[in-house]
Amino acid sequence: MISTAANLKPVDQRWLPSLPNLLNLPHIERTFWRRMSVYSLEDPAANVYVVLKGRVKIMRSSPEGQQKVISIRYRGDIFGELALAGGEVESRRSDEAVALDTARVAVIRAVDFWQAAHRDPSLMRSALQHVTARLAEAHGQIESLVFDNNHRRLARALLDLSNEASRAGESSVRLTHEELAELIGSTREVVTGMMIEFRQQGLIDYKRSDIRPNLPRLIQFLNGNGKPLRQAISG
Repeated sequence: MISTAANLKPVDQRWLPSLPNLLNLPHIERTFWRRMSVYSLEDPAANVYVVLKGRVKIMRSSPEGQQKVISIRYRGDIFGELALAGGEVESRRSDEAVALDTARVAVIRAVDFWQAAHRDPSLMRSALQHVTARLAEAHGQIESLVFDNNHRRLARALLDLSNEASRAGESSVRLTHEELAELIGSTREVVTGMMIEFRQQGLIDYKRSDIRPNLPRLIQFLNGNGKPLRQAISG
């Protein structure tokens, strides 16, 4: 069941990475259990969301049912921000948002954002900067899918996920092999093989879905310019 509570009081925003005034707008809080949909494809894009607790994955699906994880949003992250891209004209969702674990989410109406932005131009500038950063992130994903092999895509994903998890106060990357495969555009079987190889080479340590990347070694591997894994580690 989804619980809803009004929340208009000032919020401790030290952990918010962008749009620091967003939670000062009128909003409600909702709880989503693991695998529950926050919003689905073609839903009205009427709201913007902030993760208050837990994690949410943003996904796209092909007509054949294949799924691609676009990003993982942690505590303090904003998602559904494309609701702002159409200005004050309501559009439809082109992606899906699903709770990865029990997630507490703040829901802000786009119309309330626009009313506040008319009064405070700095809010509009912050929103533009945020959407631009997400666009740059998407371009980086496209570049990796085009130019990187599976090993490099996985290494980049683990590096980025580790940084995001650390910023949100988490000590490890908690994803299954299937979820990692959906993130890098591969298959679970291929990712399982690479994860075993990465662990043997000291790039990661993991048990089940609890992954602890070795950041210096991952960076060393990515700086290896596509060398075979053992060569990249030995230099």
